[in-house]
Amino acid sequence: MRALLYIIIVFTLFSCGSKPDVLAPIMGETKAHFRGNSIGDKYPNVLKHTAKDNPTSTEEGVLNCEFKVADSELIVRYEFDQEKLYAIQADIFFQDSASLNLFEKTLIEKYNASYGVVDEDSGFLVWQHRHSDTEVEFTLADESIEFGQPKLSLTIYNFGN
Repeated sequence: MRALLYIIIVFTLFSCGSKPDVLAPIMGETKAHFRGNSIGDKYPNVLKHTAKDNPTSTEEGVLNCEFKVADSELIVRYEFDQEKLYAIQADIFFQDSASLNLFEKTLIEKYNASYGVVDEDSGFLVWQHRHSDTEVEFTLADESIEFGQPKLSLTIYNFGN
């Protein structure tokens, strides 16, 4: 009986020891579009969620953040239209190409599962999704060559208006 219990415990531990989630530290752990925020969210809610992300400016209609997480640097711009979140622009600088490639592959798999198979448009990977009566578009581009370091650009915006 002890041997059977030991086998079950070992099996459970190895089953739970799956690969680490490379998306959550950068994208956030909620079902929101990016770090707890979704297109259409009101400004005070976005400001609350970004408090930990070092807001560098809060000019009217725009909220900028610069911070480090999971060995990556992020520059994020939240744009508002009539006090609602209209667009999110995230530039993610990775420590190395392997980190960028793993993150990109995992994000593409997640987006394909959530929003349908990706379309390619002029070097951008594009997904479209209806969210709360709004057409949301996600674009992802590898801009490593232009910046001379591993960099992904992610834009999420209200495509319908």
